[in-house]
Amino acid sequence: MSRSDFEPGPEFFDRLTPPAGPTERRTVTIGPLAIRLEGLDPTVIPALEDRYLGFVGASEAPGALRLPVRAAGVAAFLARFGDAQGLYLMRARPLKGKILVYGHDFGGWFDPRGAAGLLAVCARGWDGLRVPLENFLRLYCAWRVTDNGGLLLHAASIVRDGRVYIFCGHSGAGKSTVSMLSGHLGFVLSDDLTLVTPGPDGYLAHSVPFRSIYKGRVVTERRTYPVAGVYRLVQARHNRVQPLAGAQAVAEVLACVPFVTDRLLPRDPAQAMALLTHVVSKVPVFRLEFTRSADFWEPVLASAR
Repeated sequence: MSRSDFEPGPEFFDRLTPPAGPTERRTVTIGPLAIRLEGLDPTVIPALEDRYLGFVGASEAPGALRLPVRAAGVAAFLARFGDAQGLYLMRARPLKGKILVYGHDFGGWFDPRGAAGLLAVCARGWDGLRVPLENFLRLYCAWRVTDNGGLLLHAASIVRDGRVYIFCGHSGAGKSTVSMLSGHLGFVLSDDLTLVTPGPDGYLAHSVPFRSIYKGRVVTERRTYPVAGVYRLVQARHNRVQPLAGAQAVAEVLACVPFVTDRLLPRDPAQAMALLTHVVSKVPVFRLEFTRSADFWEPVLASAR
């Protein structure tokens, strides 16, 4: 941490006061999780509802995280917005029974059980709220869904014949490419992050409002589908699917789980391994070597029959 970085503590958040004047409330629902935003400037509502179209509403939701939005009153928490690769910088750690999270332009916390939280933003209006809210929601969903036996995968997901095919990999592995090659064959549930939770007969994939660079049509309403399989992307000069099992399958899925298994906010290794072992026992996992052609779907569909 550089000298110009500032890590807020509980006393910092305790000093923040509700905004003066009229405010609005909205609920963002992502899979089984609901986040009740409170203290919103009425001027941000049109942009908020446009950005989270299909995932946001005015009504209450039972068990929602109550997330007041406050003005931080400081210019920045982290001095730098991004790292050398241009990736948004965040810090997160447990702090006195809460999860503290902050970046360049926001600070906040949430109860690990999802009862309450707070989001403090450094700038006014939608431009000041957009990036902080997105990053807070991503981290919150990743943390909470893990406690419920699910995962937030760094993956694109395509729906074909009522089932979801999940294509995971690091940045540049080909998630957006797969999405662009598949839009005319099925429909894109997500091109960047895919939320999966346990279901009665396996795992379910949920639509999410998180996006990457894919410009085609992505599902903008809450939908859930059974998972056909998880495919670890490897760009190649041929199209081939290789089944994976056991420790190899766990390792490939582990590499595609952001936030909770990396240096940002690691979970208990034994808990993470137990969860991933259960997931791969219920969902088939494959290595997909693929070309920049929709022909990769032939071995993919054959593998999931």
